[in-house]
Amino acid sequence: MANIQEALVATLFDQSDAIADLVLGNHPVLRTLTEKGNIVRKSGGYEFRKPVMYNDSAVGNWYSGYSAFDLTASDDLTAFQFAVKQAYEPVAINGRERRANRGEAELLDLVEAKIKAATSRLKNNVSNSLRGDGTGAGGLELDGLKKMVSTSPTAGTYGGIDRSTNTFARNVAVNVTMSATNIQETITDTISQVTRGDEMPDLGVMDRTAWKYLHSSLTAIQRIQAPKKKGEAGFRLLNYDGVDFVFDGGFGTAVLETNSCRLLNTEYITFDMVRDADFKPLTPDMQRPVDQDAMFSIIILEANLCCSAPPLQAVIYA
Repeated sequence: MANIQEALVATLFDQSDAIADLVLGNHPVLRTLTEKGNIVRKSGGYEFRKPVMYNDSAVGNWYSGYSAFDLTASDDLTAFQFAVKQAYEPVAINGRERRANRGEAELLDLVEAKIKAATSRLKNNVSNSLRGDGTGAGGLELDGLKKMVSTSPTAGTYGGIDRSTNTFARNVAVNVTMSATNIQETITDTISQVTRGDEMPDLGVMDRTAWKYLHSSLTAIQRIQAPKKKGEAGFRLLNYDGVDFVFDGGFGTAVLETNSCRLLNTEYITFDMVRDADFKPLTPDMQRPVDQDAMFSIIILEANLCCSAPPLQAVIYA
């Protein structure tokens, strides 16, 4: 084996798909999108475009005989436009580490340890951003759950669309203080508000308080803890009213609003990534700063969380 630089970068390229799987499997929403095939890799571009999949302003109507068709307001070009958000995670080896690991076995152990540590940091960074409202890091973070399914759905923009004037860009928001006695009724009523034919929420994302109330409200007979993939991935899961509910948050993480639950129809949610920036190394070799006894490789991500049907998503909050 030639040297530690070549070993690390080669391992990063070889394991980039495995790193992506680890990061995408670290959050219940991304895990669900992976299972549904809603992790999308784009060849490039400056934004992710998603056609509007729910718009009550459609002009099609019923007609009789020779009735004229109204086509003046037809607009099939309206689309949500999501910025490409960029993240990175350095993998660094200082000179002392490099000189202390000259043997092939020691070198491989060091490379694996460095990649494992970097992947762990990247997993937490992406998961925390996924819970946010897109304002983190000066607006550079992902358009996360708090923005996609907002507690103030008539304010601001989503995907470049003004929510104050366009109802198709708004989600449903229910302001109720949930408790163990009313949580089932509240969830059932909210699900009914975002059900369209056979389409309904399939994933509920809860903070610690709402999770506690749902858990307490369900009897041992009602509570279903099926051995599904989400559970196998380590997520706490309950199934109620046809929806898989997961607890998202806990120690050392950015959390959702206290006593909140987001009901997601994941058929219309994707996690879009740019090819060659989907947890790949930035360059084919390590870089050495002129003022440091160290070498760096950078894992990069260009992506965003996108939704094409906000009206089919809901949040319950206190």
